[in-house]
Amino acid sequence: MKVLVIEDDKIALTSLKHCIESFGHVVDLAENAEQAMNKIVDGNYELVFTDIMMPGISGLSLLTILRTFHLQSTPIVAMSSLHNQSLIEAAYKAGANDFMVKPFTIDDVGARLTRFAAA
Repeated sequence: MKVLVIEDDKIALTSLKHCIESFGHVVDLAENAEQAMNKIVDGNYELVFTDIMMPGISGLSLLTILRTFHLQSTPIVAMSSLHNQSLIEAAYKAGANDFMVKPFTIDDVGARLTRFAAA
């Protein structure tokens, strides 16, 4: 699968990249919403992981933009270190297919990859 990871924290970005690659998938990286939108125009992604709390355009706004204009059917996993029910509900309302709490484990990531590779 070709996966896009959108994350402003470099440690989380690198960790997620290596984790996804360990399952045999190809990973592109974006450090903010603007980079992500440029990559989405050029790439054909089968799964997207996006942080919710980012500077500039927030992850929730990015979800809405992606669902409206670019990735109507591509699965999107929203991520946040805030395990807040209202934030999780807002992510789903904005278009997320799943939500992953950070810090994540390799099993957390693997479960999402397996779920959406089968879709």
